[in-house]
Amino acid sequence: MKNLIYAFSLLMITGAYAQNKPVDKVEETKVKTIKVEKDGKIVENKIKVTTKKEQEVMTDPNYEGTVNAPRVFPEVKVTKTVSIDNDNDPFYDSKDEIIYFTNNDSKYAFTSNESGFLMSDDNNKMFATAVRSSNSQYYILDINNYSGVGYFNDEGNFVVEYYNSDTKMLVNEEFKSNSEF
Repeated sequence: MKNLIYAFSLLMITGAYAQNKPVDKVEETKVKTIKVEKDGKIVENKIKVTTKKEQEVMTDPNYEGTVNAPRVFPEVKVTKTVSIDNDNDPFYDSKDEIIYFTNNDSKYAFTSNESGFLMSDDNNKMFATAVRSSNSQYYILDINNYSGVGYFNDEGNFVVEYYNSDTKMLVNEEFKSNSEF
């Protein structure tokens, strides 16, 4: 009976572990020291850029049940964190996070700020501001010539909803998590 309980417990733990989706993760950190003149003195500033890439590990569903199923490569989520140290203490003074997305074959960078994030295109031209609403799941967007509401869905993609007064319709745009900018 004791062995049966142990075997059942082992199966439950194995089953619970198997439910997690495996993810490939690569993280690269680069630190650069620059010298800047400030108030007549040369001061060293450190800039640390951490790039984290995450990709879900998947196999081709057409080969389900086979041992040597080919691997499918879904989109990669890339997050860059830029930290700046302006003084000689061991702490970084400012930190920005950038996440990359695509929409209609165009690439966009979402850069965090104190109230939400800024959206810029692949030319680094800022075109939208997203401010976190009082309901922390939603963002109020000011995009070029319209306003809308945005949120991150279960896949980690950013969905924007706005009313198009020309077509008199609600428009839904999805910015998908992307690999390289």
